[in-house]
Amino acid sequence: MSTLFDEGSGPQPPKILTTPAEINGNLRTLLNNNLPLKIRFPGREQRYLSYIVAVDRENASLALDEFVPNTALRFLQNGEEFHVEAHIDGVRINWSHHQTGIAATINGHPCLWFKFPEEMRHHQRRGTFRANVIPDQPASITLAGNALATPVSGRLLDISATGCKVHIDSANTHLKAGQLYESSSLIMPHGSLTLSVEARHVQVIEEKDITKVGLRFHQVDGVTQRNIERYVYQLQREARRDEGGELF
Repeated sequence: MSTLFDEGSGPQPPKILTTPAEINGNLRTLLNNNLPLKIRFPGREQRYLSYIVAVDRENASLALDEFVPNTALRFLQNGEEFHVEAHIDGVRINWSHHQTGIAATINGHPCLWFKFPEEMRHHQRRGTFRANVIPDQPASITLAGNALATPVSGRLLDISATGCKVHIDSANTHLKAGQLYESSSLIMPHGSLTLSVEARHVQVIEEKDITKVGLRFHQVDGVTQRNIERYVYQLQREARRDEGGELF
């Protein structure tokens, strides 16, 4: 069945993002989902790990957590160029920094501020568009089924025609990757849908008492599918209007 978001199952051509709106949108998705960044310095074998801890669109800046291992500090202090790679549900994003980071703290933890990259490479390897949920139009999902003694609710971070990512304010959810929750409810601004979902990824962050879950919609009927796609399309249009251009 053809849909609004059916662009084929093969890899999509990479895109070069250059506008602040496009770059900001991708950085915020990495921040909101606490996704790891793989970092390398040209000519050096060691690979490093970090996270985005803040994004400042007004100043076109992002803050990175301390690099692990910390041997990267001397390279950063010397202003060495480094390359960053991250993955967002089938999309590979990479960019480079050619500047010395500005040391600061956020909530008492050290970080380094950098200017937005001039360009970002965005390679979508599957055809499904994933849209961030608008903060002032929240959406949520309640997971329920035979595998859960009590339902678990969380707010949507983003959604596509095939699944969604969810933030849950508890580290004790009893959710398991690969488990099916067949009596779940997706609550969107324009209404709710009853559907079955599969937990693909479950990330428990004990120190923050939260859980982040990647869900895939499971064997939804045609009416439900069209309602989900309509919502994703609405979010896509809202994002373009707010940012004053194309999201990707």
